[in-house]
Amino acid sequence: MNISPAYIGQGGVNSQMVTRNVCPVVLAGGLSSRMGRDKALLKLPDGETLLSRSQTLLERLEPPVGVRFSPVLISGNRTGGIPDRVSRAGPLGGLQAIARLLTEEEQDGGSSCDAMLVIPVDMPLLSPALLRQLCLAGREVEQAVCFGDFYLPCWLPLTPRCRHYLDAAAMGNAVASMRALFGYVGCMQLAVPEGDWHLNVNRPQDFARLNL
Repeated sequence: MNISPAYIGQGGVNSQMVTRNVCPVVLAGGLSSRMGRDKALLKLPDGETLLSRSQTLLERLEPPVGVRFSPVLISGNRTGGIPDRVSRAGPLGGLQAIARLLTEEEQDGGSSCDAMLVIPVDMPLLSPALLRQLCLAGREVEQAVCFGDFYLPCWLPLTPRCRHYLDAAAMGNAVASMRALFGYVGCMQLAVPEGDWHLNVNRPQDFARLNL
């Protein structure tokens, strides 16, 4: 069955807050075609790679009240990463593989995961404060949360509706884009913060102009 995205709105708020089990995720499975090499392994001036910087950011992030973090997961066919189950399905393919893994772990007696906090590996200017904003908003709603029309980083609730769309997109039965996913599950779009936090390192010239 093909799935059509719905309206991306402002979202509703739950009146009673519960603790959310959240899985932090680094999306690092892209082809890096514009960079010409694996951008996750590009080294920053301090010696960190883009991947290690992203992973450290999530590992050191202090969860706000109402949020409990599980260990960080890396999306991508690399050492320590979770490979896509369907090749060339884009970011949604990576998220689908992680959602499936989390479901299997829960069925085997592991703890459940209520949402994912997702960051791309190529946004090295993201700050803990920005990610906490997503968590503070996400813990109150049953929808995705992002900043304006920047669909990453994001808070993504792992509801049955979300899992269904990820499966459909990975199999080619739904539009495989973050925008379409958010249109289907609903999305709270926060005001866009100032600054260059959203700088994507997609090309060599992007990496060259990083000011860290």
